[in-house]
Amino acid sequence: MKNFYPYLLVFLQMGSLFYIALTASVISNNSAGMLVEATGIFLAIHAIYVVKVRNVNITPTVKKGSELVTIGPYSIIRHPMYIAQLIAVIPLIIDYFSWYRLLAFAVLLITLLVKIQYEEKQLVSHFPSYRDYKKTTHKLIPFIY
Repeated sequence: MKNFYPYLLVFLQMGSLFYIALTASVISNNSAGMLVEATGIFLAIHAIYVVKVRNVNITPTVKKGSELVTIGPYSIIRHPMYIAQLIAVIPLIIDYFSWYRLLAFAVLLITLLVKIQYEEKQLVSHFPSYRDYKKTTHKLIPFIY
């Protein structure tokens, strides 16, 4: 069950994102929405660049040989790739609203929050300095959460 759980979380996350992408346009229908979407995409690309692709892991587990990254967006928030997904999807939910798409967003949000809890337990046990890092950063939203 321990090895299955991370994959279940990824399945829920990707399933939510695919549902949102397949049920309406993936481009906001207004300038403000496109700007928010672009911000999310830029943050995701920047976070992947900073952490280096070899450190990226779709499951909430620590890859062998990975390093703790605390620069760039990681100096402010611990999970910039997760918040980037939410930022990019919010305009799509608003612009092409349906209760099913809102439910998919809720599943995505809850799944990411659960992934964070699971992942941070792994990181604390793998990186001794992660506890101190947690004291100086926020999980998802700078200066708030």
